[in-house]
Amino acid sequence: MARYKNSDIEEGQSIFLTVNLKEQLLLGTFEYMLNDLVGRKIDVSTFDENYKNDKTGSKAIPPEVLIKLIIYGYYKGIKSSRKISDLSKENVIAKALTGDMEMHWTTIADFITRNSEKFKEIFIEVLAYCAELNLIGGETFAGDGRRMSSNASLDMSGTKEELQKRLLMYKKMADKHVAKHMKRDVLGELREDKRNYEKRQKHLKRQIDKISDFLDSMKTKEGKNAEEIKSNVTDNESAMIYSSKGFIQGYIGLAVADKKNQIIVNAQAVGTANEGEHLPELIDNTLSNLKEAGVQAPEGKKPVFMGDANYFSEENLRACEERGVEAVIPDSQYNRRLGGNKERRFEAGDFTYDKEGDYYICPYGKRLEYKRTEVLVGTEGKIYEASAKDCGSCLFQDRCLRAKKHRGRNTRPRKIMITKSSNPNSYCVKMRKKLASEEYQNKYAHRIQIIEPVFANITHCKGLDRLTLRGRQKVNGQWNLYCIVHNLGKCLNGYNKKRKAA
Repeated sequence: MARYKNSDIEEGQSIFLTVNLKEQLLLGTFEYMLNDLVGRKIDVSTFDENYKNDKTGSKAIPPEVLIKLIIYGYYKGIKSSRKISDLSKENVIAKALTGDMEMHWTTIADFITRNSEKFKEIFIEVLAYCAELNLIGGETFAGDGRRMSSNASLDMSGTKEELQKRLLMYKKMADKHVAKHMKRDVLGELREDKRNYEKRQKHLKRQIDKISDFLDSMKTKEGKNAEEIKSNVTDNESAMIYSSKGFIQGYIGLAVADKKNQIIVNAQAVGTANEGEHLPELIDNTLSNLKEAGVQAPEGKKPVFMGDANYFSEENLRACEERGVEAVIPDSQYNRRLGGNKERRFEAGDFTYDKEGDYYICPYGKRLEYKRTEVLVGTEGKIYEASAKDCGSCLFQDRCLRAKKHRGRNTRPRKIMITKSSNPNSYCVKMRKKLASEEYQNKYAHRIQIIEPVFANITHCKGLDRLTLRGRQKVNGQWNLYCIVHNLGKCLNGYNKKRKAA
């Protein structure tokens, strides 16, 4: 019978190897580009002002090394400071990037937390390098937001009244737990040892103290209609947001991407349930970033911004006009305007108003009388309604009604809601007319191709689908880091061509 040598690998045998760390960074790879750019093209000297150990104290880990390690960790889909720390100890590529400097996870976490504002400067540095590689067109942009949970407890959200009830509940739980423990102790039936009892009481006291301290200094948050919205004890700058996974407590990571190569030109996080109200700020920051990065729109052309229906409002469209930006933003009914025969559906602008009688005339010549005033999705408007009899015999049903049919006929009358944005001279009406044309429909069709792959890359491919910090400023810094990773990944082909590695 043949005899073979045994391998000790399965038993976890270790070996000592001579490793040249510099040779582990191969030309053409992301880590080679990262090592070459940080400190050379990407200036990180802004972090130096945080260090005051020139005369006393031990030597610090260079910011350049920390930036390389964190970006490499995020690029690999690792967002935990503990796991990034493990990279510096166990991963040979990470060791090559850090020069074999091992660092504790608290050093990494503290660096990310303390330098949230400075990551915006690094974002601009990377954006300028993207412009140098001619990756930014500077003409057409698309924006959207990604809803992500953060390091905040959804259970700790509520109005002032709800939090007061929760505090009372915890106090009752604590008293009941003490009484139950004492009763068992007296009867000699104590099943719960002292350690578990103290652990439970400590947890309840911590929750009671946390909510009590918050209520003592709490300032109620108000929504659009001056109604109280829910605050959060663990992170009051976050918001309760509805996402595809239900309600989460966190932030919306906003991004604006350029059409040419999907480079993110602006990134910011907001702690609100709807990103639409932040469009003016989003446009201002985008134009500012492009200017700092040295990117200019083609001569004679206005920058074009495309957003989804969340950004559609009179205020937002006016803000774009005032900033010299052409907006292409549909309203919430944009996809519902084609009838069964693909003709455009009738809208409020197709109905003629009679000021004396305060009623509208439909294209078929029938009246729509005033019924009531309603508030729909925060917008107040007057409701005008036709009669069911008139609508039942109308020849234009397919272009007017979407109600359920009985024996081939519509059973509900047509209603229209007249708001301030229904004014023929309003920006909203002009936008609806613009998007009724084939030219702008074709333009808007590109929006999803520009911005959605950006979020797919960050959250799915890179696995950066959750924010690990608290407070808008810190979260904003982490979101900028996520977007830096995306932009650097887009630079790789251009960098390799420049270095003749591709």
